Amino acid sequence: NVSKPILIENGHCDGGNYNTAECGWDGGDCKKFNKFNKKYPGCNISGLKEFDTIGNGRCDGGKYNTAECGWEGGDCDGNG
Repeated sequence: NVSKPILIENGHCDGGNYNTAECGWDGGDCKKFNKFNKKYPGCNISGLKEFDTIGNGRCDGGKYNTAECGWEGGDCDGNG
């Protein structure tokens, strides 16, 4: 049960109770987030909004430009 079912499959991973098998991983919205977490378990993402900068095709640098985070999900070239 979620408080706002309208948030399911809205194009944004809402996490929490929405990112469950019962909710279809937020209607598929959390698919990229879950795949990334499985591939890079050592990457500590502090929030879903920050996750939107990972794997977006642009190297933003900062704390996710590390080997543990796959050089920002492949956006950066590995120069840390």
